[in-house]
Amino acid sequence: MSMQVKLIEAYQMMRLSKRILIIAHLRPDGDALSSVAAMRLIAQGLGKETACYCKDKNQELFSYLSGFAEIEADWNNFKLTQKVKESLMDSFDLIIVNDCGSLARTGLVAEIKEYKNKGGKIIEFDHHPRIDEYAGLEIRYPGLSSTSELIYRFIIANKIFLSKELADCILTGILTDTGNLLYPSASEATLKAVAATLTAGAHYSKIVNYTLKNKDINVVKMWGLALERLKINQRYQVATAVITRQDINNILGGEHLDSAAESDLFSGLAGFLSNLAGVKAIAFIYEDVNGFIKGSLRSTSNGFMVDKLARTLGGGGHERASGFSFTGRLEKINNNWQVIK
Repeated sequence: MSMQVKLIEAYQMMRLSKRILIIAHLRPDGDALSSVAAMRLIAQGLGKETACYCKDKNQELFSYLSGFAEIEADWNNFKLTQKVKESLMDSFDLIIVNDCGSLARTGLVAEIKEYKNKGGKIIEFDHHPRIDEYAGLEIRYPGLSSTSELIYRFIIANKIFLSKELADCILTGILTDTGNLLYPSASEATLKAVAATLTAGAHYSKIVNYTLKNKDINVVKMWGLALERLKINQRYQVATAVITRQDINNILGGEHLDSAAESDLFSGLAGFLSNLAGVKAIAFIYEDVNGFIKGSLRSTSNGFMVDKLARTLGGGGHERASGFSFTGRLEKINNNWQVIK
């Protein structure tokens, strides 16, 4: 099924539904929150009842998004306000999951599995590689800058009116996931989507202000450590930065992130480093929570394609943004980082 057909089918599923639950991953970033807010506006434009949930949502960041206050962060409060008693199937005839390839990241594994087993309809919009296959209609496009850009394509495919409020959502999600259009993931299509949101009246200056100032203090500390360890191989013009498991535990403390959440955190850092002058590519390497060494490879603006290197290391991806993963640990020996199997 082509992407265009999937986008149209998703809209028809929304038309035929009565009450829609819209969710994204726990500890949602700007793209996740924007995706939820955008789908809420679209569903309400169809006259549908909606409910939104993002576990552990920050109550301040991106509060200007339409319907932000309606996105519940606590599951017990959600069940109480939405009158959910036994099963999601009793309350919703459609679930839309945004920006969340891993079912675990919804924080609702048991509830969604039960909903699916009972025949519930699930649509997934995402720009990350698949981790779990749980949606009846999966609309996944890893080549896009953000899930918000994917929802923009959904809007265009179904000739949905791009209001100012909807444009704010799309622009916020795109700017968040592209470092305000500085990362290589911002393609020509991304810029066209941004132009459309500005034409529709999106509040660019306010959104940029938020996206520049939405960094968590622990994320800033992690980035600072990575920059301190940054090294450049002059022969191959590749920059590398390393973060160990101990570093992550020391900085995050008791905040335990799953593998997908860590990947999200560090992909932003890899994107930031891709702006480095004087190199052709960057490699950001870290030890994940499950005992794997993971690497994010990014090509700089005038760099070489990194997908072949990723495949050599057992991974894959796109020409300018790829990754790899294998078991092992990192150890510093004679001032150089080595992989220990």
